[in-house]
Amino acid sequence: MSEVKIAKLKEKCENCTKQCNKKQSEDGAHPIQESDKVNGQVTEGSQLLLSACLSCDGCLSEEDTLRISQQNLDEVERVLALNKKCDTSKHKVLVASVCPQSLPFFAVKFGLDLAEAAHKLCSFLKHLGVQFVFDTTLAAGFSILETQKEFIQRYRRRHHDSHAVPMFTSSCPGWIRYAERILGSLVTPQICTARSPQQIMGCLVKDFFCKQQKLSPDGVYHLVVAPCFDKKLEAVREEFYNTLMETRDVDCVLTSREIYHLMEQRKVSVEEL
Repeated sequence: MSEVKIAKLKEKCENCTKQCNKKQSEDGAHPIQESDKVNGQVTEGSQLLLSACLSCDGCLSEEDTLRISQQNLDEVERVLALNKKCDTSKHKVLVASVCPQSLPFFAVKFGLDLAEAAHKLCSFLKHLGVQFVFDTTLAAGFSILETQKEFIQRYRRRHHDSHAVPMFTSSCPGWIRYAERILGSLVTPQICTARSPQQIMGCLVKDFFCKQQKLSPDGVYHLVVAPCFDKKLEAVREEFYNTLMETRDVDCVLTSREIYHLMEQRKVSVEEL
């Protein structure tokens, strides 16, 4: 596959992989050749590090690439512009969910503590035209509870189910993609089935929140501010698309850096927020 178009859009912090002294550069990660695979699995002689997998995205299909390319600042600007037009039938209620892991980035950029940075970010999102801003900490709590519940169930059946334990986390989309594409059936049965905080928040917004506000899910545009580019990969997965309502749990994911770029483009003064 070509050196994926998405590479131009990628804004990875790579904090999870930069400590690896064997890390391959983004344009130097070697894709696995067909000859290296047996029944879809990587052969023993062809090792691929998690760090190389996370920095490559060479396994993305053109459809994946198209979906992710729509999760950018231009798409958010398009929705904001539609909300300013007279045709109210095309207006969307904008809801933003902020991952707490994004806040240290803004705290450093603003030179503020976490609480003040969160307040400034919320003010900026409201200034943009976002009507509701939520913290994903609530969703993280639900995710942890579901994970605990599943682990207890798995542990109790460990003696008669070889795939019961160990149980691996499902909250990191980069890890999930690596497990599915590289490790395959060796690991995937052991991955926790609980949704990540991001996707649980998507369910809460498009289901519970919409019912509370008497809104149609397809009339709500759900934006997530996340620290990691790979959260975009998670948002576009097929299982997170509601075919009945024809809407995604999360419509767009923007990284902390993308939000900061938007602030710079609009020449927003942090002091005035």
